[in-house]
Amino acid sequence: MRPGFDARLWDSYAPFFDAEEGTVFPVDEAELLFYGRMRRRLRGRALEIGAGCGRLARSLFLSPEHLTVALEPSRGMLSRWVSEDASMASRIRALGQEMPFPDNSFMLAAFPYNGMHCILDPAGRSALLREAARVLEPEGRVLLETCPLFAARPEDTDSVRYDFFDGRLRLRLEETVRKDLRRGSITFFMKYTIGSAGVSELALELALIPPGLLLAEIEEAGLSVEEIWGDYDFSPFDAEASPRMLTLASRKDAG
Repeated sequence: MRPGFDARLWDSYAPFFDAEEGTVFPVDEAELLFYGRMRRRLRGRALEIGAGCGRLARSLFLSPEHLTVALEPSRGMLSRWVSEDASMASRIRALGQEMPFPDNSFMLAAFPYNGMHCILDPAGRSALLREAARVLEPEGRVLLETCPLFAARPEDTDSVRYDFFDGRLRLRLEETVRKDLRRGSITFFMKYTIGSAGVSELALELALIPPGLLLAEIEEAGLSVEEIWGDYDFSPFDAEASPRMLTLASRKDAG
């Protein structure tokens, strides 16, 4: 694993991330449908980079003949997979910057969950994009999800983001947000209170990646941008208003 990957942070974050996705926050059906449609569009072997706790496993599953590989560097995240999701993908613990696959392995390489923002070092993002290009089949595509609106997120101090209880799970999140424009990052200082078990405090720093910078990094990695959408409904991307930036790219040398 590269020195820039904080295994302790992501392993500690895993149970809270897992609890939030689909429990504290409702399942985003539009997201699942989007990735399912992209998977059917790009049949063959698929790679999910930064697969987390397996939330997209079912959307990316076509059949045993169309293998899906889930790449995730955190042991904690991988430990949260339920058995049914685990049966739909081959799970491998590794970083996207160091993919253990031969050239021309996948028709689709998807990096969801704003994963690019988790790589603070531009050189690390470049390495991941070059690896994604390398493992693509000539007709394959890379799909990246980012959020330019992170830059517009206001700073905040000790704000209660939620106080959740469903009769079984009680989870409260207090959040402080700070931006460092010199570093080009935004940090979420998260204070989780879970039942009577106590408090866990985590600091998650994410890179601010303007659209122009992302497009330049994609081009420099040997990829060509084909389509950009602003949401899971395939609406056009608007840098000022779109909640996300979904970028589809192909290999330059495959044209």
